Amino acid sequence: MPSRRDLWWLNRGVRDIHPTKVHLTEAAVTLIDEHGSQGFTVEQLLETSNISKGSLYHHFEDFQDVIMQAQVLRFARYVEEDIGALTNVLLATNSREDLFARLDLISRETHDPARSGSRADRIEILAGARNSEKMKNALAPTQARLTGAIADLARELIAKQFVSEELDPAAVAVFIQAYSLGLIVNDVSSESIDMDKWHVMISRMVRGLL
Repeated sequence: MPSRRDLWWLNRGVRDIHPTKVHLTEAAVTLIDEHGSQGFTVEQLLETSNISKGSLYHHFEDFQDVIMQAQVLRFARYVEEDIGALTNVLLATNSREDLFARLDLISRETHDPARSGSRADRIEILAGARNSEKMKNALAPTQARLTGAIADLARELIAKQFVSEELDPAAVAVFIQAYSLGLIVNDVSSESIDMDKWHVMISRMVRGLL
């Protein structure tokens, strides 16, 4: 069974993508993870990948094209992790109270201050689509997959009568993502909020909404 790390390539039809392009993109992902998207040069990428400059420009328009595709891959891997975690936890729900307990657990895990880096990464990647139609188009299918997967979970919970049928599943999916990523406001603040109080508020808000 393929790992979540490999799913993005498989979903795109990895057999149709040249191994050199895959290797260069993976090398760029590693460098971004270590140094940030602007923290390394094309020479460092070539050294890390052991690929020639001619091969790089054969498979990519330019260095920024490599960075863009690496960022899309990084985003896709975050998405696959989220889908897997949410599906495993929520599909096992057997009552409304059990649902809320599981949502509380998910909230504590995903909103952990230790995950501030992943929140910042995802917002940086999403922001890259603001002035780039190419980036937006590249990210769109993966973002739609995440929203669709969460919406499908919401539909399952509505069918079980654990969630109000008046709610639109897609709206629920976007809302969940929005307040999760929005915690970056606290991540970068000089005066962080009390996370226990945050979780109490989120728990009350979710119970009132659902």
